[in-house]
Amino acid sequence: MQTLSTMGKTQVVAEKGVKRKQSLMPKGHQPVAKKIDIKTELEPSESSPMGIIREFIDSLDRKAIRYCHWKSNIRLTDTLAGVEDIDLLVNRADAQAFQEAMLECGFKRAVSRSGIGHPGVFHALGLDEKSSELAHLHAYYQIVSGDSLVKNYRLKIEDLLLQETIEMHGVKVPSREAELVVFALRIALKHVAPIEILMVNRHYQGVAHEMVWLCKEADLVKAAALCTKFFPAISPVLFRQLLDAIKTENALVQRIVLGWRVAWQLRGERRLSSLRAGLSRFWRVLSLLLGRFRHRKDLALQTGGLVVALVGPKATGKSTLSSALAKRLGKELNVCRVHVGKPPATVLTIVTRAVMPIARLLFKSERPSEYQKPERRQEQNFSLLHVFHMTLLAYERRSLVRRAFRMAAAGDIVVCDRYPSTSTGAIDSSCFDDTALAKCRSVVKRKLMTVERALYKSMPRPDLVIRLMAPIDTTIQRDAERIKTGGPDSEAVQRRRALESDAEYDGTPVVHINTNRSISETVRDVVATVWAAL
Repeated sequence: MQTLSTMGKTQVVAEKGVKRKQSLMPKGHQPVAKKIDIKTELEPSESSPMGIIREFIDSLDRKAIRYCHWKSNIRLTDTLAGVEDIDLLVNRADAQAFQEAMLECGFKRAVSRSGIGHPGVFHALGLDEKSSELAHLHAYYQIVSGDSLVKNYRLKIEDLLLQETIEMHGVKVPSREAELVVFALRIALKHVAPIEILMVNRHYQGVAHEMVWLCKEADLVKAAALCTKFFPAISPVLFRQLLDAIKTENALVQRIVLGWRVAWQLRGERRLSSLRAGLSRFWRVLSLLLGRFRHRKDLALQTGGLVVALVGPKATGKSTLSSALAKRLGKELNVCRVHVGKPPATVLTIVTRAVMPIARLLFKSERPSEYQKPERRQEQNFSLLHVFHMTLLAYERRSLVRRAFRMAAAGDIVVCDRYPSTSTGAIDSSCFDDTALAKCRSVVKRKLMTVERALYKSMPRPDLVIRLMAPIDTTIQRDAERIKTGGPDSEAVQRRRALESDAEYDGTPVVHINTNRSISETVRDVVATVWAAL
């Protein structure tokens, strides 16, 4: 069994919140959560609850914060397992205490990079320690809902949802009647704009199934009365027609007609005019399409992006762990992987890059690997071809690194496989020290050496360096198990070890991780290290 391991547990320090503000609700009016047995038609979920989600819910209960998981409770087990977003409605009077609990449990605020958020609603992400997966918190201080994109309706039903809650899987949820009212209105308002109709009907079986489940669990007479109480324009007859149309999968035309009726009756609840709503919908659709085309997530942490470098000897797991980081954090955030050791060609170097393989074939003694040998390094006698190649490589690396920092400035997490150090002579770093420069008699070579050194000095330092280490025997064994051109090369692994282990990164935090244990343990510590730095 292949192993990778991690040494030294990374301590994640939770951000400190401020003191909890006391609830403004008089004690006599505090809602009572009724604990009842909920039976659903769903199959039991095989996923186990995420520790961070359970810890967060328990913290809300301990602090007596008024909240409820206000929608999609038919899939609450998936929510607790981190498969779906955690949609919590929170009483505004408890906002400060809620923020404190969120930060104490390790959640970090996230924002929309394209500006398609909604008022009174925010996102936060938290890392589950055991699974190394992200939990997505979607918190509401007010209900803005209806259509999926614009959420153009401000439905003043927070009291209805928070007033009398029940408990399901240890989480406070609204009464079935209140949840049914909200669900019916949300689905109706999704049948007004053409794009919304297409979106909601792509997988409509789930919608119909949820409506059947809610109708079976709720008292329909009581639900109709609640709807009329909070939305007098929605009569009990219209409400019952709406329930029947939503339950029937092939009643699309009826749902559209009823959707327009509901939208007209609730026109006083709109946040935006028809023109502004149309423009907002166009912008949101465009943003979503561009994001999919560019394979970019819209969410970014409020603290900004990060450039993290994975460095260390050959076969210590750099590629494996950068892939794991992209998979875990890339579930919700935009994660970009770059290989700084093998940068892509630029416009200025693409022609010479195409010629280099031929030059290496003709002059085998001028390959970079030959200059990594101890005897060749001691000579410090560099050919013009080698100096020219190293200068072009430095230029390509600087271009790649600068692009990585531009992406991080835009909120991306950039994971670099290898990174130039401040140590001259180390792998992926400047090759020419002061002695080599003084010893060189060629004006052209000396000029190129000076340019190469300047290019590396001008490269920005990474925000975090994770130095991976493993015993030499382990790295040789891993290299032998790889499927690669030319087969395993144990001599190269040993030859490069010192060059890759002694590199220094002045001014950058460096975390040492031993990768000589299981992959899961290593991934957990690496992901936690990066998350703590964000």
